[in-house]
Amino acid sequence: MKIGIIGPALSGKTILFQLLTGVASTIGSRGAIPQGAARVPDDRIEELVRIFKPKKTTYATVECADFPSLGSGCELTGEMASRLKACDALAIVVRAHGDQSVPWPKSPVPPDAAFSGFLHEMILSDLCQVETILARNKDKKRTADEERVLKRCQELLEETKPISAGSWGADDEPVLKNYAFLSSRPVLVAINLDEEQLQNQAYEGRASLQALSKENGYPLVEFCGSLEVEISRMNKPEQEVFLAEYGLAQSGIARFAAAAYRLLELVSFFTVGEDEVRAWTIKAETAAKKAAGKIHSDIERGFIRAEVINYADFLELGGSLKIARDQGKLRLEGKEYLVKDGDIINFRFNV
Repeated sequence: MKIGIIGPALSGKTILFQLLTGVASTIGSRGAIPQGAARVPDDRIEELVRIFKPKKTTYATVECADFPSLGSGCELTGEMASRLKACDALAIVVRAHGDQSVPWPKSPVPPDAAFSGFLHEMILSDLCQVETILARNKDKKRTADEERVLKRCQELLEETKPISAGSWGADDEPVLKNYAFLSSRPVLVAINLDEEQLQNQAYEGRASLQALSKENGYPLVEFCGSLEVEISRMNKPEQEVFLAEYGLAQSGIARFAAAAYRLLELVSFFTVGEDEVRAWTIKAETAAKKAAGKIHSDIERGFIRAEVINYADFLELGGSLKIARDQGKLRLEGKEYLVKDGDIINFRFNV
């Protein structure tokens, strides 16, 4: 699962990518898009580490890709739209700060106008694609369901709504996935502020940007790129004091990573012990047997049962697997059990 980070030049998208992943963002000689894994902060992992004192700790991650800058109006070329379709979700970064050390383009674009421009470009790109497909009237390979879904997509796009705004059933999803429409993807909106804007929670176009994001079901994260650089150089106690001065519990980078994780409909289950405490990433509603395959294909193949206790229940029992087992709280689940976010699992298997 991958989230594509995009935005106009000098919006702060590349510094966001670098802080998330620790990867230098340089386009390769053949146009390769820089990619890296962003660690997803999780207080539950830190508490489990305190309890088990493992030799190794592994957090969940989200794959990120830093795409080339868009124009000031967030114009999308056909090539860019095509490359973005390789992503499962998109994050559009727009600039609100007026830091004079970072030059604006000749005609500054307010953040709400920049996001509106991107939304319009996505919709226009998909509308051109839909109209081209529907114009092929002699295409005998299209089913009645495909025709219905495509026409509904056209209706939404002509109303200047993204395809994700539609109500789609389980039978529609394969059709949408097959055509890979850009506006069918979930979108995260990230606003790059200066320190004063972050403290005052006020900047030009904020109300209209929030309304537009809410209308389309797009979560919004506000961050200050210059502060995030400072925070990245601090140890954890220093970070906590620094963030408290701004009334924040987490850094913008941490909030972005967590929002991206939710946007992709991902959840974590944990394996614990003295050797390692680890968060494993799966899609929500994943069955236990398939979740076991995230650890190793042999565990999935030889799956017998899953010993499960949710993190919250585990803490209520004092953070002890022995007490959980003695009290019958460590339950056995079969292969069809749908793993919940925060489940602590030990898989029984035989190969």
